[in-house]
Amino acid sequence: MSSYEFIGKSVKEAIAKACEELKVSEDCLDIEVIEESTRGFLGIVGHRDARIKVTVRPSTPQVEPEEEVSPSSALLASKEPVGEETPGAPEKEPKLDTITEPEGSDEEHHRAPSASVIDDELVNRTRTTLEGILQRIPVEAEVASSVVDGAIHLDIRGDGSGLLIGKRGQTLDALQFICSKCINKDVPSSRRIEVVVDTENYRQRKIESLRDTALRMSLKAKKTLKPVSFNPMPPSERRIVHLILAEDSEVYTKSYGEGPMRRIIVYPRKVGANKRRRR
Repeated sequence: MSSYEFIGKSVKEAIAKACEELKVSEDCLDIEVIEESTRGFLGIVGHRDARIKVTVRPSTPQVEPEEEVSPSSALLASKEPVGEETPGAPEKEPKLDTITEPEGSDEEHHRAPSASVIDDELVNRTRTTLEGILQRIPVEAEVASSVVDGAIHLDIRGDGSGLLIGKRGQTLDALQFICSKCINKDVPSSRRIEVVVDTENYRQRKIESLRDTALRMSLKAKKTLKPVSFNPMPPSERRIVHLILAEDSEVYTKSYGEGPMRRIIVYPRKVGANKRRRR
């Protein structure tokens, strides 16, 4: 008799998944709870899903789901997509993506909600969430809130607020991630609210620094007619560099690498012709 394991945010959700995948009702299952779910800090940090083990009773007929494939989808699946070769792009370069492909997780790419979604109650709840986190660090600071371009902006102000930036903004990014998770945990992906956490105008200063670096690397690529590589950067910084250099018609950018080692490479438009001349 086969047994199956399922996980969910709660035992009830895990059971629902089991019934859906096995195509049986709950009454036809022998259910063993292996691990209960835990909520964790603020419902985010330390959260653990529930895990169950189910066995379908022998007297219950089990229906295997059938996959329906339409003739048109089968025809499309049989054809390999034809890509458009970018002029001057190096040959056999693995795992590259151009600026036309958005970077980062679903967390960072979502449709901006309408202004009516962000009311005063939501803004106050977001600010209170961040204030609660700061009290537990602990850091004595005030949080000012505002709505800018359809996003909730939280500005941390205080004598020790600069310590919250961390190395390359990692601490500030972590605070922003937790606040965003808390506010959007029950919100559909199409209506998620963007939350920006800043202190001492770090976000704007970082954009200006990235712009200077991007323009300098672009100039170097155009002068040497060779690809120029940035140091590894997080997705949010890579996206800014992509957007800045998209305005320069003499270069184009691609990302290379995996995880924290992912970086941007700037290519001059004439690199292909230059490569052929060297041969």
